[in-house]
Amino acid sequence: MSEHSLSLQRACARICFPGAFRRATPTAAMIAALLLAAPAAAQHFDIGMVIADGAIQTEALGSKGTTASRVFPATFGDTGVARFTSNPGFDAAIGTFAAGTRVGFNALSGLRRFAGTSVEPVTVERLEVKFLTLVTLIGTDAATGFNLAVQSNGGYHRHLNFTLKPEGGDLPVSGIYVAEFELYATDGVTLPSAPFFIVFNDGRSVSEHDAAIAWVESNLVETPSSCTADLDADGSVGAADLALLLASWATPTADLDGDGDTGAADLSMLLAAWGACNGR
Repeated sequence: MSEHSLSLQRACARICFPGAFRRATPTAAMIAALLLAAPAAAQHFDIGMVIADGAIQTEALGSKGTTASRVFPATFGDTGVARFTSNPGFDAAIGTFAAGTRVGFNALSGLRRFAGTSVEPVTVERLEVKFLTLVTLIGTDAATGFNLAVQSNGGYHRHLNFTLKPEGGDLPVSGIYVAEFELYATDGVTLPSAPFFIVFNDGRSVSEHDAAIAWVESNLVETPSSCTADLDADGSVGAADLALLLASWATPTADLDGDGDTGAADLSMLLAAWGACNGR
């Protein structure tokens, strides 16, 4: 049994059973005291997923709805275990995905450490991402992740386990770490998400964590450009660009999604960008 489980058990014994084997009817005060005895596990939060323009879009979920976002906070130790967190989770509403689809992630770059005005590659630090027996270890290079089945109703809700681990040395006393991910679906239709970032705080102040998040938003998040689909460079995406894409089918010539081939995904991107290029 974990130390966390033992501490909750002892707290419950003190609150709910003040005498040896004497049962007390739980009161509101007892319940409140038990909740206060638990660590911050109740502070769980999720990255929302919706389908927008044929691709997965990441969103920040809050009491006032959702906001498209590409940078999310995380704090090691928020569940009472040092250098571990199961936040943020990933959440999609019922019907978001087709039944039978699996949703997964990839790490698009190695783990990086925030250095105040820049990020630098880690040395001994590794980020383990785990779900049951599935494990991905992110070190100094990009890494292939794993995927999990959506619910039968097309919704999705999973919390992965993120653990900061050492390799070949001791972990620094504290730090702030940046991991870059993409989400993908296996339905053969939905495009992967734009790159998004999780900024993990390991023992630094809230203000330092906030500063790192702001820096990532300003310096690492690239704004997608509809100009990518403007194949004839006339300032708009239209019939001429569509003709060029179709003429390039199954070749790399009009490869918009970077997979080395012109196909259905590229066509979807072009149609989603139809119209004036970045408002010109």
